Amino acid sequence: MRVLIETVGQEQQIAMQWEETGKLPLVWADRYGLMQVFLNLAKNSIRAMEGVATRRLTIGTAVQNGSVIVRFEDTGTGIADPQSLFRPFQKDAKATGLGLYVSRALLKSFGGDLVYEHRDRGCCFHVVLEAVSDADECANV
Repeated sequence: MRVLIETVGQEQQIAMQWEETGKLPLVWADRYGLMQVFLNLAKNSIRAMEGVATRRLTIGTAVQNGSVIVRFEDTGTGIADPQSLFRPFQKDAKATGLGLYVSRALLKSFGGDLVYEHRDRGCCFHVVLEAVSDADECANV
């Protein structure tokens, strides 16, 4: 995943910053769905930074209240109307307008969520995933 995002970032002359918290617990998720969500968030950030002087995408991880949080924060143009987020077929979207809607639906399908965090500049989304409390639970799946 990191290789894909860094390659696209380098091609677009975007500084990539990784803030990892060390070893993370296992999570309940579909790996391909999660990959789609991460790539969509990275592509959205890259698109939002097209005309901006400072171009940095920070991807960080944390563990909070039994959940793993993966944060995507960029220095792009930000969100003009946060109330319209996560609705399908956005009018002013540069692509289909389905990315955030589908990403949130995928995450919810395995107990996660996608949360927007307001910033004065840029944009920040949190992918919230339920941590598995016991490795034995994974073996039973």
